[in-house]
Amino acid sequence: MQEWRVIEDVPKTGESNMNIDRAILASCGSGESLPTLRLYSWEQPTLTVGYAQDFAKEIDINRCQKLGIEIVRRPTGGRALLHNHEVTYSFTAPIPHNKFPPSLLGAYKTVAKALLEGLKEVGVYGAVLASGKKTTIGKHSFHSPSCLSSINHLEIEVQGAKLVGSAQRRTKKAFLQHGSILLDCDRGLVNSLFKFETDDARCRSMEILNHKVVTLSECLGKSMTRKEVFKALIKGFSHTLKGNWVLGHLNSFELIKCTSNSSSKENINI
Repeated sequence: MQEWRVIEDVPKTGESNMNIDRAILASCGSGESLPTLRLYSWEQPTLTVGYAQDFAKEIDINRCQKLGIEIVRRPTGGRALLHNHEVTYSFTAPIPHNKFPPSLLGAYKTVAKALLEGLKEVGVYGAVLASGKKTTIGKHSFHSPSCLSSINHLEIEVQGAKLVGSAQRRTKKAFLQHGSILLDCDRGLVNSLFKFETDDARCRSMEILNHKVVTLSECLGKSMTRKEVFKALIKGFSHTLKGNWVLGHLNSFELIKCTSNSSSKENINI
């Protein structure tokens, strides 16, 4: 029977969270750990930026520092996202794996199905996978440094509004997919952390946040605790990926890797 590991983590700093995801990716790729679902949150509001994003050009670093918002770089691509009132998941598995198609989109779709099952467990039945190519939300295309300004293929939406954003990184031997399920959202705060070329672009970004982004509490008409969402996601993944799900923790390989990752050039620690 296939075995899977689940880690229900305590809140950590942004740097620690990204180092752990990198360590699990390396561990799965080296055959040192089971395929792993990690559920976690953040000690303080944290802005993660995409692997190749020009954060100095697109992020208001001074404002983030003034507000005590940590800035870290993700191992995955995409644009910046404020992690605050949310549940964050990461799922890591070796390549190849018999439960996942060999392609990025194939693996993405399998993980997305598990997320949808988890959302049903908390009462969100109208969530669907976004179809088609990556699209910018709004009437006309414009560049935004915010992850919430677009819905990627196979991300999760409710009535056209983004609920779950995800990104994936693949090595030759493993893949990591992580993403955020918004419990709530301080839209004004989010929009204030970015640099925009014009005031009109900032206004359009705010309009998108107001009308094309949705939170779990807005979907349900009530608040959910992180523990409740953790439990629902574990059920969703176990329904989709059959086998023996074992509650676990980081192994010695991963703990050592976390230490080495802390000095990685991939990190931004602002």
